Amino acid sequence: MDILTTKPMKTTIQVLSLLVFLISFQSAAAAVDPGATETNREADHAALRQLRDQVVIAINKLDGDALAPCFAKEFALTTVTQSVLTNPAQVAEFFERTFRAKDALISGMQTEPTADILTRFIDENTGVCYGSTKDSYTLKSGEVVTMHNRWSATVVKENGEWKVAMAHVGTDFLNNPLLDGAAAFAKKLAIGAGLGGLVVGMVLGHLMGGRKRARGKANA
Repeated sequence: MDILTTKPMKTTIQVLSLLVFLISFQSAAAAVDPGATETNREADHAALRQLRDQVVIAINKLDGDALAPCFAKEFALTTVTQSVLTNPAQVAEFFERTFRAKDALISGMQTEPTADILTRFIDENTGVCYGSTKDSYTLKSGEVVTMHNRWSATVVKENGEWKVAMAHVGTDFLNNPLLDGAAAFAKKLAIGAGLGGLVVGMVLGHLMGGRKRARGKANA
């Protein structure tokens, strides 16, 4: 085989090798392409939207028992009051203390969450998401206060079902109409109690004064 025959053959082999490499590289890139992966996870997104709706319904009904199944076996929920709840009993107790206790300043709430992004999947069974929420609180006074909060969540798939593993709700403590409304209501109660005590004191004073005058006349 002479030199003229050998060089074209080597060139052909090199070109074919390069083509094989490029095809393999493109196939590998397609396998990890986020866009391609997302199109295959629409069923997961649909399931997560159902989970979101289940959470919203439970919160709006103030139903801790209905909310409990939405959480993973191990979970942590940081509420807007910055209470950290890690088991169903704590969730139920939080609803009871916040909305139904005799000294509770809030009697109800409605939440409307909005996600900023589609859930980003870290792996097959884990995803993260974040967004905002419009929360309307009904105070014991009857006043309705609306707040705009931020939230973030980590979801995990357990036994084929998506659950909330971590969730955090945050509010702007420098602009908090709920606390302002609750403080104003508490102030009204304190003023009312003070006025009531003043009136009772005046009545008792009048009665005591009347008795003393009556005794004075009897002794005379």
